[in-house]
Amino acid sequence: MYFRRKRLPPLGSLTAFEAAARHESFTRAAEELHLTQAAISRKLKVLEDDLEVRLFERSNRRVRLTADGRQLLHAIAPALAQLANAAEQVRATGGGLRINIACDQSIAALWLAPRLEHFRDAHPEIAVRLTVSDDEAFCLSDSHDLAIIHGSGDWPGFDAERLFGERIFPVCAPTFLRDHGPVSSVGDLTHTTLIELEDDHWDWINWRVWLTEVGIDHPIEGARLQINNYPMVLDAARRGQGIALGWAHLVDDDLAAGTLVQAVDEEITTGAGYFVLTPRDRPTEPSARAFAKWVLGA
Repeated sequence: MYFRRKRLPPLGSLTAFEAAARHESFTRAAEELHLTQAAISRKLKVLEDDLEVRLFERSNRRVRLTADGRQLLHAIAPALAQLANAAEQVRATGGGLRINIACDQSIAALWLAPRLEHFRDAHPEIAVRLTVSDDEAFCLSDSHDLAIIHGSGDWPGFDAERLFGERIFPVCAPTFLRDHGPVSSVGDLTHTTLIELEDDHWDWINWRVWLTEVGIDHPIEGARLQINNYPMVLDAARRGQGIALGWAHLVDDDLAAGTLVQAVDEEITTGAGYFVLTPRDRPTEPSARAFAKWVLGA
């Protein structure tokens, strides 16, 4: 939410008002803010003139808030506290090491997030900001120090190091095979329920391409469930709703845990994969170098 700048009262007067209201004394407010009593009075006069209301009832020994003054104090006291806390946070962390990482939803949810604690354990001095988006242009924008995305390895203006290649095979829940019977051959896949990733990225393999690559050229006759998010594709497979294409590394944790199994032995490999990208047009920060070294060895 944005404020309209012209509607703000004089900011320098607000701290003087808050202190005077809290102490019910211009003298004590002046002592707290290291100002003279006359300076406090001037600031409060400026504020009252700007708001066109009286904020204090003045007497010889003390001052009291008017109804308008109490309304203003109720609003600005927490706002000033939040500003003070935000400033302290920036002072505490602003000079420290930090890294802005971008990656797509699939590798973020299925591979990086479960392992990120190991990087933070190894480098507690580095603050990590992870941004997740399937928009490649956004991931490669100047707001990120490093990106991990899927592709062929060629991105103009970026140095790319392969994190892992692409090996793809069918996966499903053990309960799916129990309830629907084993898949005796790769050709049987065309007669069962297949979970399809409906993705805008042209270079992600779909069922038709995968089946053609393993020599199956007849139509898919079974039911298909289409989902436009790969982590949700795998979630549907875990729940026994069908057979999905599994990308090695992204499904490794599920295979190890037994929540997914490989439905048939056939698999394909491609020239694509996941890559760690750093921009060539600006120096790589030490925190980004540390993260790249860690993630490539993870």
